[in-house]
Amino acid sequence: MKGAFIIYSNRIPPKEIQIYKRAQSRFPINHPYFKEFLSKRKIIEAGYFGESYVDHFLHQMVFPKNHYIFKGLHLQLEPETFLQIDTLIVTQKYIAILEIKNIKGKVYFQKHPKQLIREFNGEFATYKCPEQQILRHSIKIKRLLNQLNIKIPIENRIVFAFSSTHIAEPPEKVMALMACDITNHLEELNQLPEVISSRTFKRLIDSLTSLECEYFPTPFAEKLQFDWKTLNTGLFCPNCEIKLINQHRCPICKKSRKTLYTLAVEEWFYLCKKNNFQ
Repeated sequence: MKGAFIIYSNRIPPKEIQIYKRAQSRFPINHPYFKEFLSKRKIIEAGYFGESYVDHFLHQMVFPKNHYIFKGLHLQLEPETFLQIDTLIVTQKYIAILEIKNIKGKVYFQKHPKQLIREFNGEFATYKCPEQQILRHSIKIKRLLNQLNIKIPIENRIVFAFSSTHIAEPPEKVMALMACDITNHLEELNQLPEVISSRTFKRLIDSLTSLECEYFPTPFAEKLQFDWKTLNTGLFCPNCEIKLINQHRCPICKKSRKTLYTLAVEEWFYLCKKNNFQ
């Protein structure tokens, strides 16, 4: 392979942000799910902000000549097997899986059962364990590497985006660190020797990119119970969150009525049934 192979994929805002935003237009403000959608949207937005903040540090680094940084990677490994990784760094020396969290307060990696406990302003909340999550990611990546007959170290890191997180009880098997320290850890990994050739590296990148697919969340109707008659009907602008009556375009952002009709069809699939548009 001639020349350096350096690519940074773009980090795209998660589709769920728009989905929850658009669902809020359909569900009345006094609907039981309205506050839940708002809360989940804020959590996803905070996660995206944390991931983008970590990107800032990665862009300042000098990586090995051949490297590829996947952001918001979503792979389809089997017909019903998917893999989502916040950030995946691939070099000829190592693969690094970064699970990025943006959580304020004091966090505990509870052992039995495996959960992440957050204490903030005297209140406690529970989350899925990021350690277990990243270990599952690692197993799937190892399985893919075995299929490709590629041997390369996999480094797992749980990265907390901001210093507003106090790690009171760290995970057992995966290193947890702050975003401001990520460059120091990766610099150490960058000193490792190359273990795969540039040709094998290119084959690995080609395989990963061929498995990439767009993520479509489970429609609300398949996981929530609600009365369709209570939903707001009509044509809404999802960006400005206003309803159009007789206007030919949104009076604020100027999106055409035709475009808004297309978005309304998308909303139907997000709310009602799985979509298959590519």
